[in-house]
Amino acid sequence: MKLKTFFISYVLFLSILLGALGTISIYLTNHQMQSLREQSRVEYERIASTIEREVNAVDERGVDEGVIDALLESHVNFHRNHNVILSIEPFSEQASSITSMFESDAEGYVIQIAGSLTTNPRSFDFGVTFDVTESIHELRDIQRILLYLFIAFSLFAAIILYVILNKIFKPLEIVADSAQKISDGQYEERIQIKGKNELATMANHFNQMAEEVESRIRLLEEEAERKQQFMDNLAHEIRTPLTSIYGYAEYMQKANLSEVDKFESTTYVMEEASHMKKITNSMLKLAALRNYALKEEEILIKQLFNQVATTLEIPFKEYGVELVIHALDEVIVGQEDLIRSLLLNLCINAAKACEPDIGKVVLSAIKEAERLVISVADNGCGMAPDEIEKITEPFYQVDKVRNRASGGIGLGLTLCKEIARLHDAQLVIESELGMGTTVRVIFTTS
Repeated sequence: MKLKTFFISYVLFLSILLGALGTISIYLTNHQMQSLREQSRVEYERIASTIEREVNAVDERGVDEGVIDALLESHVNFHRNHNVILSIEPFSEQASSITSMFESDAEGYVIQIAGSLTTNPRSFDFGVTFDVTESIHELRDIQRILLYLFIAFSLFAAIILYVILNKIFKPLEIVADSAQKISDGQYEERIQIKGKNELATMANHFNQMAEEVESRIRLLEEEAERKQQFMDNLAHEIRTPLTSIYGYAEYMQKANLSEVDKFESTTYVMEEASHMKKITNSMLKLAALRNYALKEEEILIKQLFNQVATTLEIPFKEYGVELVIHALDEVIVGQEDLIRSLLLNLCINAAKACEPDIGKVVLSAIKEAERLVISVADNGCGMAPDEIEKITEPFYQVDKVRNRASGGIGLGLTLCKEIARLHDAQLVIESELGMGTTVRVIFTTS
């Protein structure tokens, strides 16, 4: 692109420059020739006038024609010594008007002017040939100098034009190089062009685009990693019950079992199948929430908390955990069954983390900076900081043995996070190992 622009610009420049110099050269040539013709005509008229005057003067003295011929011969010889050729012939009755003609030969350039001399004794055909070779050579020297100047200036202009185009195209080359690096996967590539001109503005927009591309690529990579992790966890989660089911089925097929053994084996198979059913049901719920349209309604906090407490009364007695409620006389907008499911999941998870008889779960609602915050706090085992970041990932379980024994599958907090997202709420988990956990649902909109 740069070379193409260079050649087009350079050819255009040379055409304009050559046209200008050609016009100047033609003007100088025409002007010089016109000047030479005018000078020659003036000189011709001066010589003719001088000869006519002298011949008339000699004729008035009454001398013979030999003296007049001698006078004419002397003029011819005098002007020949000054590179001016005179031609004086007897009058041939041709037109007496003055004619001018430019001629060139191997010896040089001349201007011939022809006319007539009218004297008292007789008339003559009078011609004068002026040698203008030196003037023409001077004109050619000027044209040659113009040509040399054209060549020199053309070379100088080529260098200047290349430098200017190189400076103009350098930012574009930087942009192209950066774009190539980004297309090769170097998404952190940025352009460093300072200034306030259009190129700097373009570089700034390019960097913004690159940042957006890098951000989107990072999100895609994280999403792909999450999907892969999800599939790995799902495969691992399903493999265990499938292995158990296959093992018990094979055992029941090959062994001679009593009724008691058959009952125990089928019980194990049904438990594993029930676990897989929970997984599939939770996955279906999670998939349904991805593009779910909320059925929004006004929900009374006190009424919602009372419903949750009623539902959890028997399970909490079995866990040996106390449930404490602090409700506000406030209203939130959302889908009631989803928010209730969210709170139930959080409360049950909190109860599972507590020790029997000393465990305590606090369900409360407060206002912070005009935003409603619902929190579920427990005095259970807590979590390490690195586990807090992973706890909402599908199938992630802090204590896999205890969760499996209690029927957990590791999708509860994932569902809670998705429900919070649908309500434009933020799920924040705060925990300290051995001190308990607090999960806060911050509703960013009323």
